[in-house]
Amino acid sequence: MAGRYRYVVYGIVVESSFPLRAVDEAPDPAAVAAVSIDLGPPAYFQERTRGIAADAGDWLHHTVLPSGDIYMRIDGIFEAVVSADGSHVVCARLADADDRSFEANLLNFILSTSLTLRGEEPLHATVVDLDGRVVGLLGQSGAGKSTLAAFLIAQGGKLITDDMLRLTFAGGLAHAHTGPQRLKLLDEAAARFLPEAVGDGYWNTLSGKIMVQPHAPTPGRHAPQPLAALFWLGDDELPSAPGTVTSTRLAGLDLARVLTASAMNIRYYAPDRLTRQLQFAERVAHALPVHALHYARSYPLLEQVAAEIRRLAGP
Repeated sequence: MAGRYRYVVYGIVVESSFPLRAVDEAPDPAAVAAVSIDLGPPAYFQERTRGIAADAGDWLHHTVLPSGDIYMRIDGIFEAVVSADGSHVVCARLADADDRSFEANLLNFILSTSLTLRGEEPLHATVVDLDGRVVGLLGQSGAGKSTLAAFLIAQGGKLITDDMLRLTFAGGLAHAHTGPQRLKLLDEAAARFLPEAVGDGYWNTLSGKIMVQPHAPTPGRHAPQPLAALFWLGDDELPSAPGTVTSTRLAGLDLARVLTASAMNIRYYAPDRLTRQLQFAERVAHALPVHALHYARSYPLLEQVAAEIRRLAGP
């Protein structure tokens, strides 16, 4: 279609009325798009949100509209309406948001919402390929996922996706799908582990981190990669001995709690979603191990953390 662009990311085809920078063009121009994105004028959003009260103290406005569509707004960056079936998005850039920051945050939120509405459970995770053993790092913002990923990449790992993980299941295995090839890092971690990438990085106005491309894109990266293990970094429990790293394999309610806490869209409360999340946790439990890592957050311990991850992920 004239004036339309097609991309592939997270294993799905996205069609957009405007160009995107950080995702790859779809190799098959005739591929059916799972999600289409269009720009909308201010009047469109005024009409769709009339009568809706927003919490002025909340950084993310998230509302399920009477139609079942979802309205989202991050002040100073974007607002968007995602259709109830997740197939269509109308969006707008707000204020003077930088193109790359607008795109990074828009794709993160609208695609995770689209997938959730389509019945999937994308996770808040960073995924790295360690010489053929693909591992996912789970945890809330500030848990240290990106810093640990940067350390693993500095040791020779390859980034699969940062911030959002789309999981699919086949042949008894859980597979990770590739996201945009960018990693969000605090200044110190970026300079310490990926100094060569910092020069081409850019500021993410939402996270307050630098967005970097840690390495050249990997050939064939859009094929889903079987995961060896998931690691939860969000547990506040620390090892009894200072300077040590320990791990616990999660199961049952502990596993369900971690995966639910790791969901990308925690503000969507559809009546059947909890049931779906428990079923998702069961599928994950049958497909791969999930471990909680316990360690004090410090750079000197990352070598031990990486060794523990490699040990648990297998040869």
